[in-house]
Amino acid sequence: MTQIRINLGGIVPFSTIDWRGKASMVIFLRGCPFRCLYCQNHDLLEGDNYVEMQEIEEDINKNEDFIDAVVISGGEPFMQPGAIEAIAEYAKTRSLFVGVQTNGFYPEAIESMLRKELIDKIFLDIKAPLSDKKLYAKLTKVPGVEERVKKTLGTCVRAKIELEVQTTVFKHLAGAEEVKRIAKELEEAGAAHCPYVIQQGRVELVPSGEIKEKDVFSHEELKELAAIAYHAASLKEVRIRTREEGEEVIYII
Repeated sequence: MTQIRINLGGIVPFSTIDWRGKASMVIFLRGCPFRCLYCQNHDLLEGDNYVEMQEIEEDINKNEDFIDAVVISGGEPFMQPGAIEAIAEYAKTRSLFVGVQTNGFYPEAIESMLRKELIDKIFLDIKAPLSDKKLYAKLTKVPGVEERVKKTLGTCVRAKIELEVQTTVFKHLAGAEEVKRIAKELEEAGAAHCPYVIQQGRVELVPSGEIKEKDVFSHEELKELAAIAYHAASLKEVRIRTREEGEEVIYII
């Protein structure tokens, strides 16, 4: 068994919402370079909870008959590239697909992992237009993020990895204009074929009082944002994700 210790945030043994069309085990890793205004996993940003890789392997073994895939999330999982590699290698021995949810801050680590062909899908969180340095810094509280995310996007496109992009929206932070610009940037980057998911922000999970219930887009407003994205660029598929209805495909070619 692989001898590596993993800073574990937690495990969801069975999920049907993290990888559309697949039943997944979701493994959360601790640590993140961002301090996003609306972070929904803020309890995973810091702290230590190291476990042996054997513990992860045993959890996969217990659930492998009920799942198709392992999804590694966070935090920002590429802060622990060794953990991703160990988990992915083991998942592959159990004939499971591997997906990683990332904010794109570590393009070199992502490129290295893609070369090893251990990952089947990348779920990339694009928080703001990649041309908007000011907004990206405001949302993440880290300067220069957009260039790293742009590099990650390009890496994924060149690698021809299965890719899904999502943006969490709140009024007065990321809304119609931002979604429109991101859609255009995806097309320019050669990622128009990838599903684009517009996700309803959940104020009840936000750690600070900076975002209010009035800042949350309704289900109907999310559908309007999907229309804006779809008509702004030649995207193959646009989805929305809401509390009320879960994930829905709104436009598909």
